[in-house]
Amino acid sequence: MTRFSPHLMRFILLIAMLAAPYLVECQDAVAQDGSTEAAPTKPVIDPVADKLLKDMSKTLSSAKAFTFTAAINFDQLLVSGQQIQYGGAAALTVQRPDKVFAEFMGDMDGKRVWYSGKDVTVLDVDKKFYGKLPVPANIDDAMDNLMDDYGFTLPLSDVVVSDPYTAFVTNVAAGVVIGDSTINGQSCKHLAFVEKYIDWQIWITNGAQALPCKLVITYKTLPGGPQYSAVFSDWAINPSIDSSVFTPVLPEGAEQISFLKIENQR
Repeated sequence: MTRFSPHLMRFILLIAMLAAPYLVECQDAVAQDGSTEAAPTKPVIDPVADKLLKDMSKTLSSAKAFTFTAAINFDQLLVSGQQIQYGGAAALTVQRPDKVFAEFMGDMDGKRVWYSGKDVTVLDVDKKFYGKLPVPANIDDAMDNLMDDYGFTLPLSDVVVSDPYTAFVTNVAAGVVIGDSTINGQSCKHLAFVEKYIDWQIWITNGAQALPCKLVITYKTLPGGPQYSAVFSDWAINPSIDSSVFTPVLPEGAEQISFLKIENQR
């Protein structure tokens, strides 16, 4: 008799939970109008996993300011089909509702981003190019504007927005608790979630103050299933932050270039 580990059993149950509502709604759609297109299903999320995400979101959204660092790894597929992993380190400083400084220094490039509440400045550290443009006067709207119009996003932006819970679960089909883990000496709860195009896992600290320990995203529809991972550390909630942190510091000889706006296409 085959013996499954508790973790594997949870994933087997997750697949079963996902399959049942899809089958029922497919039958309902055919019965009502003869079509074979299924109606959208409601997400199936373990209540414990849901509460942990909400607790984490509350910690972040209720903080007037916070800082953290993250060790980041991501995969890139070569033309040969081989998958190569690159890495880097991110550091973010957030002051709600309208200030962010983000820095990413990695194997492929380095960037610094300053958001002042009026405009955003992005510096390519290696090439000494920078761009600056006006954006809305709060973090959420500024992030939406940058993504929608310019295809640009801050690293780990889902933990920066005012409602991280909604940012994380908007496209989720199912989620479960995997178990307990230790990340950088910190006791964390391991959660796993399924979406249409990605699967993702998050580890959240056990204890009174729920914070992200680690995040792993698997792009399951891309060849080789490349992953993006971030291991968080050095969290500080409501620290004293000098306002000069959000003022751009540009190297001598830095050249300003224009942001390229994405053309609206159907």
